[in-house]
Amino acid sequence: MAALGESLYEDLCKETGKPDCVPLLKDDPRITSAKNYLDLSRFILDFAEKKAREGKKYMLQIAKKHPTERIILCANSLYGSTILAFEGAKGDLIKDPESAAYQARVAGDGPEKCAEAFKEANIENPPINKFVALVSTIAYYVANHLH
Repeated sequence: MAALGESLYEDLCKETGKPDCVPLLKDDPRITSAKNYLDLSRFILDFAEKKAREGKKYMLQIAKKHPTERIILCANSLYGSTILAFEGAKGDLIKDPESAAYQARVAGDGPEKCAEAFKEANIENPPINKFVALVSTIAYYVANHLH
């Protein structure tokens, strides 16, 4: 459980070792007030899916301005897979938490490949892509507490 004076999500963020974890999650009242790992997992995966949907919209805009093959793949296929992985993870939290953790982890593959596509095209990796990659890692850590 969380250390004295810390919330569960802050404890989880320490566990991930990611310094941007707390700033990313602190404005979501469901996440900051979660009292158990199941609820925290659900709330983080809801947040992750929302961020991935925002990311897909943003990637589609970038693909219009910079229609390279890899950026188009990123916007269409990779972000679609990321959203599906977060949805699948949510569906598996209770019946198969190990699979939920795995799906949360692989959800980050899309943003990782997109970051490579941006680098190749000399485009800065957008913050939303970094957020989706980060929240994938966070979701993996929290889902691991369920099995």
